[in-house]
Amino acid sequence: MIVFEQVSKSFQKRNVIYPLSFQVAKGECLALCGSNGAGKSTVIKMMTGIYTPDSGTIRLNGVDANGRSAAFRSQFSYMPDDLSFPLALTGRESLTYFAELQNVGDSKVRELLELVGLTEHADRKVSTYSKGMHQRLSFAQSLLADAPILILDEPTNGLDPYWVHQVKEIILEKKKEGCTILFTTHILMVVEELADTLAFLQDGRLFVHERIEKLLEGHSSLDEALFKEYSK
Repeated sequence: MIVFEQVSKSFQKRNVIYPLSFQVAKGECLALCGSNGAGKSTVIKMMTGIYTPDSGTIRLNGVDANGRSAAFRSQFSYMPDDLSFPLALTGRESLTYFAELQNVGDSKVRELLELVGLTEHADRKVSTYSKGMHQRLSFAQSLLADAPILILDEPTNGLDPYWVHQVKEIILEKKKEGCTILFTTHILMVVEELADTLAFLQDGRLFVHERIEKLLEGHSSLDEALFKEYSK
């Protein structure tokens, strides 16, 4: 469903992503991890057509990213790490705006506001929302379209423990429904609970790319596997 073949990217002659290859099968979940500046956001922005790679091929559900066609854009839903909603609009108006862009009806807007716990706050302006409420609204907009691929950049960032748990449950349910998921996070416990495979970037290169169960063999946690075994 997601194919990267020798994809690279540089900015002002500085390599940000060295030739990178990986695949994600239908219905599987890949966690893209790494330190700040490792290249995670660049990978996602190439995957969603925001950046054009310097070389290589990206395909989503068999559709090539070149040209950023409507067919390509229909293959994924995307939650950025910094989505800016119009502050003069309410939560309901903001979500309705994104729904109209995707030809999604009001019933889905109401359903998603309920799902992310914003029904009681739906008619407040987004400018009054906390970081966590803003994050939940951003997550809701990524669920508007039933695209086969869900791309989430730091979906649990800024959430309290209850909503971290709820968002994880929603992601697992999407996975059960057959959705292919790629997400970024700094929290390895979230990776253990959600992902089938870990791709760990370091300085624009793929440092680790392995199945979670394989990484955990002989280790009590991913923290131990990555920072004891792979740092040798």
